[in-house]
Amino acid sequence: MRSTPGQESSRHRDDGSLHHRRHPRGKKGGGKLMASVSTVTALSAVLLLAGCSQERDAVTKWPPATHNPQSVNAQQLGDAWPVKPQKGTVSCVKTHYSGFAIIFTAPDGKEYALNNVAHDEQGLPSADTLKASSKTTTMWRLRMFGMQVCSAERAKHMRSAPSPTAD
Repeated sequence: MRSTPGQESSRHRDDGSLHHRRHPRGKKGGGKLMASVSTVTALSAVLLLAGCSQERDAVTKWPPATHNPQSVNAQQLGDAWPVKPQKGTVSCVKTHYSGFAIIFTAPDGKEYALNNVAHDEQGLPSADTLKASSKTTTMWRLRMFGMQVCSAERAKHMRSAPSPTAD
């Protein structure tokens, strides 16, 4: 039996008993779903607005990675700078097993892992230990810069490799 908004409807439950339900203002259980969607949308907007400054800096302040190792500083990345030291060096080291270890060297000379290869194969502590406690930024921007440094390193090796010859 179908009901119109504001009327009661009846339907059989699995155990055979009747279940009566009143549909207020034409909503058939969708009110909670719509409220949840609205809440999620509102929270997403707040989070996006809160992170706008760092996200804008992460997009607009993107220094070119041209050599390995390469210096990088907080001014270059703006609000996307995630660590306490205001500068450092990012390097890419080829490893025997897994490819490339991406390493951040702090001004005091201590090295930190920007990827799992540097942590697992080189035994370096994670750069997450350098993260400023008051910062809400993540390490992704510094890690992406490290990946660019590795790409510059791989490109250098590809240019110096002999080209294959046709037999």
